[in-house]
Amino acid sequence: MSPTLDQVFAHASAVVMWGPPTEDHQVAFVTKNVSALGVSADDLTGGSLPYYSIVNGKDAGRFRRAFSGAMRGREREIVMEYRLVSSDGAERWVEDRTVFHRDAEGRPFAYQASLVDISERKAAQDRLRVSEERLARVLRESRITTWDYLPDDADSADVEQPTSERPEDRLNRLAPRSLPGPMERDLGRLLSGEVESLECDVETSRGGSRSWLVSRAYPVRDDSGRVTRVLGVDVDVTELKRRELAAERQNDRLGLLHSMFLSLVEETDTGRLLGRILDGAMKLGGTEHGRIALLSSDGEHYNVVIGRGMMKALEGEARPAGIGLGGEVLRTRERVIVTDYKKYVKRISDSRLDGCGTVIGLPLFRGEDFFGLLSIVYRDVFPEIGDDLLSDLDQFAGAASIALANARLYETAVHTIVERERAVDLLALKSRLVDAAALASGVLLSGDRGEEALRRALSLLASAVGACRAALFRVLRREDGLVEAGVIGCHVAEGGERRLRGIAVRLAERGPVMSALDGGKEFRGQLADAVELDLLLSGCGCPECHEAPPAVMAFPVRMRGGLWGFMTMCLPERMFSLADSEVAVLRGAAYSMAASASRWESEGEARAGYRNLRKVFFDVVRTMGKIVGKKDPFTIEHQERVAALAVAMGERMGLDEARREGLRVAGLVHDVGKIEVAGEILNKPGKLSRIEFELVKEHPRSGYEILLGVDFPWPVAEVTYQHHERLDGSGYPRGLKGDAILLESRIIAVADVVEAISAHRPYRPALGLDAAIEEITSKAPLFGHDVVDACLSLLRENPNILL
Repeated sequence: MSPTLDQVFAHASAVVMWGPPTEDHQVAFVTKNVSALGVSADDLTGGSLPYYSIVNGKDAGRFRRAFSGAMRGREREIVMEYRLVSSDGAERWVEDRTVFHRDAEGRPFAYQASLVDISERKAAQDRLRVSEERLARVLRESRITTWDYLPDDADSADVEQPTSERPEDRLNRLAPRSLPGPMERDLGRLLSGEVESLECDVETSRGGSRSWLVSRAYPVRDDSGRVTRVLGVDVDVTELKRRELAAERQNDRLGLLHSMFLSLVEETDTGRLLGRILDGAMKLGGTEHGRIALLSSDGEHYNVVIGRGMMKALEGEARPAGIGLGGEVLRTRERVIVTDYKKYVKRISDSRLDGCGTVIGLPLFRGEDFFGLLSIVYRDVFPEIGDDLLSDLDQFAGAASIALANARLYETAVHTIVERERAVDLLALKSRLVDAAALASGVLLSGDRGEEALRRALSLLASAVGACRAALFRVLRREDGLVEAGVIGCHVAEGGERRLRGIAVRLAERGPVMSALDGGKEFRGQLADAVELDLLLSGCGCPECHEAPPAVMAFPVRMRGGLWGFMTMCLPERMFSLADSEVAVLRGAAYSMAASASRWESEGEARAGYRNLRKVFFDVVRTMGKIVGKKDPFTIEHQERVAALAVAMGERMGLDEARREGLRVAGLVHDVGKIEVAGEILNKPGKLSRIEFELVKEHPRSGYEILLGVDFPWPVAEVTYQHHERLDGSGYPRGLKGDAILLESRIIAVADVVEAISAHRPYRPALGLDAAIEEITSKAPLFGHDVVDACLSLLRENPNILL
C-alpha cells in the first residue's frame, strides 16, 4: 500500500507550507510535521495564529522586508534564516527556502516554503565563532614565531622573529633522523601528503628558567605535489603553561584541602584530630616536620601536644607563650613566616631547633578563643612557597580551627551528657539510699525487733548500693586488752550463710579497717588482711569475695565518745565512689540501727526493771491495805473486790490501760483512811451511833492525807478523797457536786456500794447482789447513769464477778 502525501511529509525533515502571496504571509497549507517546531498546523492554517507572530521579534522586520521585496520583485526564490518562537517560549532557528509561482506577466499567485530546523547548526556555528574568537585572542596575546625550512637549502631558511633554534633543528626535533620509528614515519607521512601538518610541544631551559613552545609544521608543495619547503609556527605558551601547572597544583591543593576538610569535620576526638591537622598541614606544605602547641588554660604557656620529624623531640614540653614565633602569632593572630630561623632575632636557644630553615606559624583560633599554634618547618631557607600555598595554608588553619572548636564542643557536650548521666545515676543512688534509709527506719520502728529487724534494714541498704553482704557489728573492749567485734545483724546474698559470730581482734594486730574505724573514719578499698577478712566476710556466700580481695565499705558508729560498732558492706564486682552525702546517709542509717539495738537492749532492761518495780509497787499497795486489815479484816477483801470491779467497769467504759491501772491502785487503797478509825467502831456488830458514824465518815479525808505524800502517776489520793461524794452534793466529806467529782471517783463509789451491799458485814449479813443492783439503779442520778449502766451490764453478764 503506497504511503499518502501526509505520511511522507510527516517523516520528512523539512516543513512544507504554501499560500497566497500577501503582505500578511497567509498560510493556506502546512505539513503536520510543523509540530516539531513547537507550532500547531491547525493554528497556522485556521488564521488564529498569524505567521508573523511566531517569528522572533528581532528577526521579524528583516523577514517581512525580505519576503515582501521578493514578492514584488522578479526573484523566483529566496533563502532566509530566522528564529521561530514556539508556544512554550522555546526558540528554533530555521532555514526558509521560499519559491514564488508567477503567471506569464511575472505576478506571483502563490508561494511554497520549505522550512528546515538548523538550530544545531547555528549552535555549532556559535561555538565555532567563540572558539575562533578565543583563538584569535590567544594568538594576539601570545608570542608567535614563524619559520621556513627549505629541504634543498638549509642555509636559505627565512625566519621571522628568529629563535635560538636553527630550522633544521626544528625539523630534526619533529622527526629526529637518529631515531627510528614513529617520528620518522610521521615525517614521511608529512612529505608524502598523508598528513597535512605535524605538531609537538617543546620544553626548553634557558638561564635556569623553563619555557614551553607549541611548534607546528605545514608542507608547501609545487604544482607537481613535491614539498618545496616546510612552513613552521612556534607559539610561546610559557605563561599559559605556568598558569596551567599552577592551576594543576592549586587543584591538587584544593582537592587535598577538600579531602582534609572532610576528614577534619568527621573527627570528634581532639587527640586524633590534632594528628590529622598536623599531617594535613605538612602534606599541604610539602614538608615532613611540624608541631602543634596548645595554649594553656591560664594563657601563660604553650604545651607541645604533637610533633613530627625534627619536632617530635619537643612533644610533652611546655614553653612560655609570649616569646619567639609563638608569641608573635598569639599577639597578632595572623600567619608568621620566618625565612631563616638561624637569623631570627627572637629565636629560642635550643640545639634541637638547629636544623630549622624556614618556619611558618599559623594561629588556631575561633572568635575570641585562641587554641594554639600550628607550625610547619623546612630545612631549606625559604623554599619555593607561593602566595597560593600560603593562602591555602591560611584556609586550612581556619578550617582546622573550626574542626577543633567543634571537637571541643562535641567533647564538652559528651562530657556534659556523661556528667548528667552520672548525676542522674548519683541522684538515683542517693534517692535509693534515702528511700532505703527511710524504709529501714520504718522497719526499726515497727513491731519487729532484734536480729530480724536488723536483717531487713541491712537488706534494704545493701540492695540500694548493690552490696552482696551487709552486717552490723557490736564492738566490746574486754579487760584482757582484746577488742571483740560481734555480728548482731546480717544480710547476705542468696546462697550465703546467715550466721552471727564474733572474733576477738587484739588492737595491736588490727588491720587498716579497724584502724580507720577506731579513728572515726569510714573505710573504702580492697581488703587483704586475713584476720579482718575472716571477720568481715563471715557468712558471705559470694565466691568472688573469697577468690580475690573484695571491695569493702565500713562505716563507724560512735556513741558516748567511743566506738560502739560498725556497719560493713561487701561489693565483689566494683568499688563505689560515694559522695560525702551518700556516706552521711549510710553512716546515719548505721547509727539508727545501732541506736535501735541499744534501745531494744535498754527497753528490755527497762521492762524487766518495770515489772520488778510494778510488783514491788503493788506489794506495797497491798501491804497498805493489809495494815488496815489488822483493824478490819473485811477491808482487805473488800478493797481487792472493789479494785477488780472498778477495773472491769473502766474497761467497759473505754478507759485506756493507764487509767485502768490507776483505778486498780485507787480500789486497793480507797479505804486506807480507816486506819485512823478505832477497831471497835469498825467491827461493831450493831448500828453505829451518830458520833461513831461521824468518825467513820472522816476516813476519806484521812486516806487522802496519807496518800497525798505518795507520787502516784494517777490521782489516787483525790479518788480516795471523793469516793463517798454524790453528784447532787449529798455525799461526804466535802459535799462535792457534778463535774467536781472525778470519773474514777464515781466508778469506785459504785463498785464500793455494790461490794458492800452484796458482802457480809459485822453489823449485818450479806444482802445479796439483787439488793446491790436495786440500790445503784434507784440512785443512778447520784452516781451517774454512765457508770451505773456499765456496772449493770457487767453484773448481768457475769453475776459472779465479785466472787
